Amino acid sequence: MDNYITEILEGIVEQAKNEDCNIIIKQVENDGYLLTNEKIKRIAGVGLVHIKNETDEVEEVVGAFTIDVSKYKWAETEGFSHDQMIDDLTGEIFNLIGVDEVFDYLCPVKYN
Repeated sequence: MDNYITEILEGIVEQAKNEDCNIIIKQVENDGYLLTNEKIKRIAGVGLVHIKNETDEVEEVVGAFTIDVSKYKWAETEGFSHDQMIDDLTGEIFNLIGVDEVFDYLCPVKYN
């Protein structure tokens, strides 16, 4: 999985360079990365995501999600733990997207 995640990240970085879009990548935990476009204040995560399949078994897949920074800061200020944010506020703070959508989210056409 590490190689696949690395390939995804390298592809996003290459696209960003070609479009003159500055993306900062920070590794979090073993198989997770936060990608940030500070200019437009957008953050996306790429890494291993635990998702239930059709038989309700949890599977590890490479996935991506957006982070609503203002709602994250609000929840943090209100005292929500990281686990509570994931369990109770997913859909408000964290939204799953396809890994192929990360670049467009961080470097939208109107930004370039």
